Amino acid sequence: MSELSSGYRPGTVAVITAGNEIDGALQKRLQRAGLRTQLLAPSELEQLRPGSLVINASACADAQPEALQVARLLAQNPCAHVIHLSSYQVFAGGERRHYDEDEAAEPRARCGRQWLTCERALGGLDHLTILRFGWVVDSSRDALLGRVLHSFVTGEPIALDSCSSGNPVTALDLARVVVAVSQQLASGACASGIYHYGSSDSCTAMEFALEVVERARSFYDEERLVQLNPLEDSGKRRDRSVVLACGKLRDVFGIQQHSWRQGLTRQVELWLERLEAER
Repeated sequence: MSELSSGYRPGTVAVITAGNEIDGALQKRLQRAGLRTQLLAPSELEQLRPGSLVINASACADAQPEALQVARLLAQNPCAHVIHLSSYQVFAGGERRHYDEDEAAEPRARCGRQWLTCERALGGLDHLTILRFGWVVDSSRDALLGRVLHSFVTGEPIALDSCSSGNPVTALDLARVVVAVSQQLASGACASGIYHYGSSDSCTAMEFALEVVERARSFYDEERLVQLNPLEDSGKRRDRSVVLACGKLRDVFGIQQHSWRQGLTRQVELWLERLEAER
């Protein structure tokens, strides 16, 4: 599809991939929006077309060994605009309030420092939009959804955080938000800066797991014993809550928050089919 027929300038969006389901979700949504999509692994940046709008998802990989190098290279590339996907983990957390974009990012954990270092490596770009997301609900085996359903099927106990709250985001909802921002930027919007997005309702990992188990039980006739245990006594454990305030994204781009519960039953069904097939 040409730039003339699509109405977008630029008409090409390059996605620096994460190597997980975020890539496919972004590709499908971008193509549905009429944007030509170029998927590039972090090691393929030399193939980046000049003047592209770039979505950098490389920091969303399960491991981030190349994310900082990608950020440094993009900082030197003549892109039309860079949308960098980042995380709530840039905040240390622990306070029962909503964290907005003006909050000082002071991560204590190593992964949080990595996220922030990537943001800062891109900081010199004039046309940069940073999208920080709540924790991502995905279908990888080691992610929370997969671990909870594995416990449900096998009866093995699982320890979960019952103290720290966040506003999770499904991979499909993440793609919805990123593509909506991409469309507006490719239509001439000038909206550089940092924006937050998370689901409209917050929860702890334990609350998320209880909801997943309730959906899973609906597919079985017999009652199943599920052992969901708190990680530690809540009185001794440090609260790491980070609930993102998302008003700026709504006010600038008109993007509304969705609940993490939307589509959860279907995700649970697909996971159960996968786990039963493996038994």
